[in-house]
Amino acid sequence: MGSVPLVVLLISFVVGGLVRVRVVRAEPDRAPTDVPALIAEQSPIEKARTLAKRAIALLKQGEDATDPHTKRQLYQQGLELADAALALDERNADAHFARFATKGRLLLLDGASPNPFNLMRLNRDLDRALELNPNHADALAAKGGLYRQLPRLLGGSEQKAEECLKKAIALEAEHAVGARIELAQLYFDRGERERAVALLKTAIAIAERDGKLRQRNEAQALLERYVGAIRGR
Repeated sequence: MGSVPLVVLLISFVVGGLVRVRVVRAEPDRAPTDVPALIAEQSPIEKARTLAKRAIALLKQGEDATDPHTKRQLYQQGLELADAALALDERNADAHFARFATKGRLLLLDGASPNPFNLMRLNRDLDRALELNPNHADALAAKGGLYRQLPRLLGGSEQKAEECLKKAIALEAEHAVGARIELAQLYFDRGERERAVALLKTAIAIAERDGKLRQRNEAQALLERYVGAIRGR
């Protein structure tokens, strides 16, 4: 999908569960993928956990990157690691979430609109993540966003969206930004404007404290639009 990633990771499994990673450079002027060190004595589950953790880190780096080319490189690397983690342990909830979110970001980079059909294509990994870990805060926030955006005929539900988003916030009350932004949009759309504004102000404060600049800017833009609408501008 899109441009060739920084490297091609050829991951082979040998006797004893050792994972060998052979790196083939795609272009000489590009840096190698940051592949986590996998130790021979680790179990497949432990190796999958290491790969999934790095895949999520690459996802977040891609979200914060401003250059589309850099974003694509980071997302492609993260997707490769998420796939490798799931090859080792299909029951890793973080890897399923990383694959769901990273594929979604790549679709957007390729110009695919977030229409219901594209969202439903990605839903399998998200549902599996929540099946494996019903308290996965990031997956709950994403599921709440899907329930909010999908029309009722395709499974959309304001009630389910609110339940997922509130649960995501409760699980990470001191750090949840994305879930607060989604819930603010739900409240604003159904006319609860003051509640939406209060949530966005909290989201901005947390994002500034935690250094989540992309989400801070997103929340600030929404806040300005909502306050303008409330004041009749």
